Amino acid sequence: MPSAAVLGPVVLPLIAAGVIAIFGFAGKSLGRVAAAAGAWSSLLALLAVWVPIRSSLELSLGPLGFGSSFDLRTDGVTFAFGLMIATPAAILLTVQPRAWPQAVLSLLALASAMAAVESAGVVLTAVAGGTAATLAVVLLVTEDPRARRPSWAMLLAGWLALSWFGVILQVGGGTAVYSAVPVATVTGPPFALLAASAVLVSCLFPWRTWPADLWTRPSLRAAGITVATLYPMGFYLLVRAYELGDGRYPHPLFNVALAVIGLTTAFAAAARAQAAPTRREFLGELIPGFGGFALTAIALGTPLGLIGGLILLATASAMVACLALLPDQAGVASLVTIAAAVGLPPGIAFGARVIGIEATFETGDFIGLIGVASVVTWVTWMVGGARAIGLPAGRGHPLVETSPKVSLLIAMLTLVGGPALAVIKAGFADPVAAEVMQPSTSALTGGLTNVVTVSSVLPAATLFAPLLVFAALAYGLANMSTIRTQARPALFKVPAAEALSRARTALRSASVPEQYRTILNVRELEMAAAGGQPVLWLGALVALAYAVTR
Repeated sequence: MPSAAVLGPVVLPLIAAGVIAIFGFAGKSLGRVAAAAGAWSSLLALLAVWVPIRSSLELSLGPLGFGSSFDLRTDGVTFAFGLMIATPAAILLTVQPRAWPQAVLSLLALASAMAAVESAGVVLTAVAGGTAATLAVVLLVTEDPRARRPSWAMLLAGWLALSWFGVILQVGGGTAVYSAVPVATVTGPPFALLAASAVLVSCLFPWRTWPADLWTRPSLRAAGITVATLYPMGFYLLVRAYELGDGRYPHPLFNVALAVIGLTTAFAAAARAQAAPTRREFLGELIPGFGGFALTAIALGTPLGLIGGLILLATASAMVACLALLPDQAGVASLVTIAAAVGLPPGIAFGARVIGIEATFETGDFIGLIGVASVVTWVTWMVGGARAIGLPAGRGHPLVETSPKVSLLIAMLTLVGGPALAVIKAGFADPVAAEVMQPSTSALTGGLTNVVTVSSVLPAATLFAPLLVFAALAYGLANMSTIRTQARPALFKVPAAEALSRARTALRSASVPEQYRTILNVRELEMAAAGGQPVLWLGALVALAYAVTR
């Protein structure tokens, strides 16, 4: 395999974006076909690079500047996160119609995100990730400037922190390449900066943030692309951190702290979800809930926890496309989506959460208590899912951008895919654990039917397949008529959420006199950037690439 093939997942969507822009300026829109071709070509290029050889492939494009190198690499981590980013983006660009400027922006965001996960070093990841975040803000503003969106400054804060971390590595260790950084350089204070960057990039906080807010927008076309391209990035940084630290974090307290952050994020999302007044607001909490569980599992520092967290993230990636295409109305699609997302057996989410919780118990000590709390959080999600079936739909988004059949297919595959859990583990998650950790023998064994852990064996195929048959029979015999559609009372209220919302509203509405304001207004910069033509964004990317290679 030639090393230049590494460029495929990044360059192909850029080419598609350029073609769409050229035809768009000529007055001819290429529709969904060209956008879909660009996204699927990125995904197929990633598969073509990794699947035949299943080993690392690197490409050096010269100096990046200030001692950093412009290197790209495809390995197990790149493959896993590239799939999480490119697959939902390709589905959404294929199914949802959008104007050609939005298609161009979506493809540019996809290319930037793929460049971030293909980067061989910290500095290039920060540059590409910051570009993806900027394009996401421009995309959201272009679609609807009055709808909710994350602050550009907030999105860039995490990537600026990562840039700072890369500079520390460059000065202290002589390199910021993931596979070449001396382990002694990654000490506690620099790693705290990396951990803060990861939490900021994916907004892994116990309060309601943009991964949940975006799903309340009138249109979900830009929201789906934004969550698909940006949300996995923080987890990518935490996984790469194991490679920087030779399979571990500098101190066990980092594992505990990140696991607690993940648990509180998942429980807070579950608390809001079970008290949600509409089904739309319940569904908006699903991605933060998945992220909290995944962060808890990844932060354990064990191969089994990492594997469970990655499978949870892959399920969340599928849910992103499912939620963006799901119509705001009752029916089989909503029912199956809720069942698959909350972890109803024998779905993939069910199996991944079982693996993650078992990993906490095997870790022991304080982490075992986190496992108990994870079970409580999971039960809360189950209660919220049962209640969400009878909730009113909420504010609907245009039917033209929905596809009940596609969303039902994605949810159904997620729900019936539990028996293939061992296959997903072997082909998707095991290469990541082998790349960034020194896994025990049992962590990567079990074949295609069993998930082998230190203390037990989970027979995924022989256990989940009968559960799937039983669930199908129960549903067929019960029929939809036995499902109550009236709303049930919430398990408990979340009064702090309303107070926090009022405080945030008051803070946002606060202003200073005109004569004391700075001439630099972030919101005005966002609006100005969004008002530009796609050729401006393409030109800016070309100029950035030229500048950093000088």
